[in-house]
Amino acid sequence: MPNTCELSTCDSTSLTTCSCCHQNLCREHFVEHDYLLRSKLNELTDQINQITSQLECFDIKKVAGDIRLKLNEWRFDSYKVIDKFYEKKYTELNYYISEIVNKQEKEINDLRLKLAKIINIQQTTHNNMKLVIKDIKTLQQQMNKIEHISSQVNIRPLVIVDRLIDIDKSNLYQSHLSRLSSPYRIIERTPLSSNAMASNNQYLLLHQNSNLYLMDGNLSVIRQNTWLNDWIQDMCWSHVLNCFFIITLDKVYQIDVDTLSIKYLNTIEGRFWQSCTCSDTSLYLSKDLWNSSIDEFNLKSSIRFVKNHKTARTIDHKQRIDSIEYSDGNLALAINDQSKKEIFIELRSITNFDRLWLCRLSTEYSERKIQCALGNYHTWLVSDWGSSSLISITKDGKVEKTIEYEYEVRYVNIFSTNTLVISTGHSINFHKL
Repeated sequence: MPNTCELSTCDSTSLTTCSCCHQNLCREHFVEHDYLLRSKLNELTDQINQITSQLECFDIKKVAGDIRLKLNEWRFDSYKVIDKFYEKKYTELNYYISEIVNKQEKEINDLRLKLAKIINIQQTTHNNMKLVIKDIKTLQQQMNKIEHISSQVNIRPLVIVDRLIDIDKSNLYQSHLSRLSSPYRIIERTPLSSNAMASNNQYLLLHQNSNLYLMDGNLSVIRQNTWLNDWIQDMCWSHVLNCFFIITLDKVYQIDVDTLSIKYLNTIEGRFWQSCTCSDTSLYLSKDLWNSSIDEFNLKSSIRFVKNHKTARTIDHKQRIDSIEYSDGNLALAINDQSKKEIFIELRSITNFDRLWLCRLSTEYSERKIQCALGNYHTWLVSDWGSSSLISITKDGKVEKTIEYEYEVRYVNIFSTNTLVISTGHSINFHKL
C-alpha cells in the first residue's frame, strides 16, 4: 500500500523520500521541500563566505604589531629590572671594596706608627725587625689580593626561561573580559547623546551632540551627519543590506554606511520601539512594553512585517524585552520579568522561537533596563547600569565572569573583535581585549 505525504495538510500519495530528513512527500511538497533545503544551504554558503571575507580582512601586521608592542613593553620592563639589579650589586661591591681598602689603610697606618715608635725609642732588636718584616709581608699579600679582587666576582649568565612569554592556546576562543585593561581612549559624552552604539568589522556608529559619527578602526571620524529626529533608542548593523538601522520610540530609519544618509522607513508601523537586531534575512524589533513580544520584518526592498513572536506564556505574565541580539541563527533576549521579580538572559532559535537556554542574573531586582551584546567567540556581554557591572555569559548560558565597572555601564559594543566600547553616563570608554 502506497504511503501518503507526511505533511499533515496533504492527502496525496507520496512520490519519494527525502534523503536528508527521510520524509515521504508528494511531488508538489517535495519540490517545495527541496527549495527550502536549497535555500538553507545557500544561507550556510553565505555564512561561510562571510567568515571567509572576515578572514581575508584579518590584518596580520596589525595583530603582530599589537603583540610587538606588548613584547617591547616587557623588554623595557625587563631592562628596568636588570638595571635595578645591576645598581644594587654594583653598590654592594663598592661597599665591600671600600671596607677592604679602609681596613688595609688602617693596618698600614698602625704598622707605620709601630715602626716610628721603635725608631724613636731606639729599641731596635732582631725580634722587633722580624715582627715588622712579617707584618709588611702580610700587608703585601693582602694588597695583592685586593688588586685581583675582580677575579673573585662570579657573574653567571642570565638564563631566560622560554615560558616567560607564553601563548595561552587553551583560552584562544574564550572571552577576555577577565583581562579588561584601562581604557586607552576616552571620549567625553555631551548632554542629550544617546547611549546606543552599533558596529561592524570596520566602522563604529555613535550619536553625539545632535550628530551621527562614523568612526574607523583608528577611532578617526570619517563621516558625520546631523541627526534632527527623535531620541535614539537603539542601533544595529545589517551586513545583508550593508547599512545601519536606527530606531526611535515610534520610527525606524535606515542609515547608508557610505554616505551616512538617513532614510525613514514608512513600511514599518508601530510604536514604543526599544531594541533592534538583524539576522541574514530579517530585522527584529522589541517594544518598551510589558507584553514580551518581538516583531519580525523581512530585509527585502520593501522591509515589511512578517510575524510577531511572544515569549511569555500567558497575558498576565508581565515581561519586558530590554535588548535583543542576533548571532548564528539565534536571538539573545535581555528580559525584565516583573511578575517573578527577576532579570535574565535567554537564547531562542529564530527558526521556531524555541528557548535554548535561560540564564538568571544574580542582581537585585528593579525595573531598570539592561542591555545584551554579542561578545567574542559566541559569548554574550550584559551591561547592568544598576550594579555598574559587566557580565560575561558563555555560549551555553553560564555566567563566566562579572566585573564591577568604575562607572554606570549604559551600553556595550564589541568593535572590530578586539575593542570593547563602553558607554557610561559621562563618557565613551575604549578598552583593548
